[in-house]
Amino acid sequence: MLIENFLKENKISMYELAQKADLPYATIHNICSGKTDIRQCSYDTVDKIATALKLPIRDVVLLCKKNYSFSMFKSAYRHKAKIQGEIDFVIEILQSDDVKRYWRLHMYKEAFYLVAMTDYFSRKNNINIFSGFDEIRSCKLKNKLYSSDVLIEYKLTHDDAVLVNAEKKAIPEFLKYNIVEGGF
Repeated sequence: MLIENFLKENKISMYELAQKADLPYATIHNICSGKTDIRQCSYDTVDKIATALKLPIRDVVLLCKKNYSFSMFKSAYRHKAKIQGEIDFVIEILQSDDVKRYWRLHMYKEAFYLVAMTDYFSRKNNINIFSGFDEIRSCKLKNKLYSSDVLIEYKLTHDDAVLVNAEKKAIPEFLKYNIVEGGF
C-alpha cells in the first residue's frame, strides 16, 4: 500500500506513527497492511493519523486506499484530458496542486506522469513549458515503467524486442522520466 512507502520514505515506523497518533499499534498495522479499510475508520482515528503525519485527511485516505493502482490513475487522467481537451487539461493541472501533492506524498510515478502529460500537450499545442515543475524535471524513476499490455506481451514472449519497440515508440516527454508511454 502507498502508506507503507510513504512511512518508509519519511523514516517513520508504524510503531512511531501509533505513538504520535495516540492509537494502538494494531490499528495502525491493520490500516497500513490493508486489513482495515481507512474509509471504515472513525473520523477521530483518521484525524489523529493525519495530524501525526502532518497531512490533510484527504491525503491520508489516498495513501491508505486498498485498491489503488497506477493503471487506474493513468486511465482517469487520460480520460479527463480527452473530455476537457488538451489545453484546458494543461490549464487545470497548472492551477491545481495535483503534481506537487503527489510529489509531497512520494507518489513519484503519478507526479512524473502529470508533468509529462502537461509537457507533451504543451509541445503539441505550442504552449510554453511551465517552469514551476523544474525541480521535478531534474529527476526520474529509477527503473523503466512499462504499460501493463507491454509487460503482458513481454512475459508471454520473453522477447526483449517487445520492450525495445515500446521504448522506440514512446513519447519523449514521458521517456525522460523512464515512463514508456506510447500514445494517446
